[in-house]
Amino acid sequence: MIFDTNILIYADRGVLSAKELIMNTPQRSISAVTYMEYVPFCCNKQELAIFEKMLKALQFTIHEIDDAISYHARQLVRQFALSHSMEMADALIAATALAHNELLSTSNTKHFAHIDGLQLDLYLPDK
Repeated sequence: MIFDTNILIYADRGVLSAKELIMNTPQRSISAVTYMEYVPFCCNKQELAIFEKMLKALQFTIHEIDDAISYHARQLVRQFALSHSMEMADALIAATALAHNELLSTSNTKHFAHIDGLQLDLYLPDK
């Protein structure tokens, strides 16, 4: 399963169900985009080191952006930017999930629901 950035942020903010989702998923991955989106949420180098240690300890795969993912993301932006406010990061994350045939766990289906073939796992955070 590939995790959208918002799942990691919920877990970091102490939302137990987000932590459980991550811990109970046997094969965890993120897009390189998610890594780059998450790092600015770290307040200092120590928090960044903790984040990287967590990725390593939980054996996250980080999927890099290759030519095929870039091309597919560009097509998604072209197709959905004006009609569904598709932005670059979400297009790259979606294209990564599609390229690796992985379920995308997200709490933001608005940006992803219209993409043909994309398998979504809707996460609703605890209130």
